[in-house]
Amino acid sequence: MRLADALRIRTVTTVAFIGAGGKSSAIRMLVEELQSEAPVVVTTTTKLGSLQSDLAQRHFILEDEELLGGLREYLGAAQSLLVTNRQVPGGSKWRGLSGNQMQALRQACAEANAVLLVEADGARGKSLKAPAKHEPVIPDWTDLVVPIVGLDVIGRPVTGEYVHRAERARELLGLSKKATILEQHIVELLLSAKAGLKDIPPTAVVRCLLNHAHSPGDTAHGRAIAEELLESERYQNVIIADLGGDQPIKESVARIGGIILAAGASTRLEGPKQGILFRGKALVAHAVEAALAGGLKPIVVVVGEQEVRMRELLDGYPVQIVRNLNPNIGQSSSLQIGLGELDSTVEGAIFLLADMPLVRGDLLLMLRERHRQTLAPIVVPYANGKRGNPVLFDRVTFDELAKVAGDRGGRSLFKKFDRERVLWDNAIHFDVDSPEDIKRMREME
Repeated sequence: MRLADALRIRTVTTVAFIGAGGKSSAIRMLVEELQSEAPVVVTTTTKLGSLQSDLAQRHFILEDEELLGGLREYLGAAQSLLVTNRQVPGGSKWRGLSGNQMQALRQACAEANAVLLVEADGARGKSLKAPAKHEPVIPDWTDLVVPIVGLDVIGRPVTGEYVHRAERARELLGLSKKATILEQHIVELLLSAKAGLKDIPPTAVVRCLLNHAHSPGDTAHGRAIAEELLESERYQNVIIADLGGDQPIKESVARIGGIILAAGASTRLEGPKQGILFRGKALVAHAVEAALAGGLKPIVVVVGEQEVRMRELLDGYPVQIVRNLNPNIGQSSSLQIGLGELDSTVEGAIFLLADMPLVRGDLLLMLRERHRQTLAPIVVPYANGKRGNPVLFDRVTFDELAKVAGDRGGRSLFKKFDRERVLWDNAIHFDVDSPEDIKRMREME
């Protein structure tokens, strides 16, 4: 998985990096990943160390904003360009760009179809920081902001050796000098409007990068922090990484929604199968409980003519029920209605059928884990060489899913997008479609 993919960077995008523990490393990696696909411009709104002049292929010192009109020419000679002002006295740092210069650079990048990467504060090489009053400096038109923390700070004291502006961090967290940094402290700082979310434009997407995951223990810390951050809709996803390691991007943790397709008329049975009891619960309730156990959020249940009955069966469950007025069009109509209920904070969706009572939450967790590790467009369970349900679809497939027609559901996308497989048992093949299936199901009770 590339960092650019985990951040879902597109061309003509401005990305600002704040925090501590890997801003320069992240920018350097993005330059390497993107410069063969699109021009990349790197700059700073504060100051940049003189040793960071190699962040891009060429370094352009801005003296006159009118010179930015030649940005296409500069990028023609090198696909990546560092833009700064002259050095501060003493020559240890490059000056950042002013507000007017940044605005001019933004326009030039748009005209050149370039990605603009901005280092928006400093951290003096530490793994955690609390910002001062004057930072970060994030342009209000920034598309994406990436707060960064180094996971290697966990278990360390809240001192200047590990934390930039340690006194301010202790003040925000209510800690003494003898305290050590825990997961909860990182979560608190990242959720604080005075720290991790400070001065971020309300229109910007926020994706967190937890760097320095050197060990499985560090990755476990990262997962725990990610789950807490994603309780806040301000964070779109959390990337767990070791940017200097052999496997730089380990996981991208994000919200995955659940869409339960329960609008079928059950023409081969005497009544709607969604309400048939199995082990004391309706089939549709089994699907909802699997979705809950799999950590899916939100959970949308698409129902048909039996809406009143479905609401009775699902009373008390934290789900959203929406009716498909034309289920006879095919499964694709329910699929698209469900998708329409997911907002932009959801990075993928698992589609479950309401007549598969053997599907459990642990399978959904496995699908999500494979997606976190690969960001594959589609993750499919297989048993005995045959694919089954449920299936996870990444957000990159949503536009194509919206075009699907008839009763095929998302299967028509399998030839258009890469897929990852998860091996499972025959539960992914058992559904209730006939009286014979009901008889088999009864034998399992």
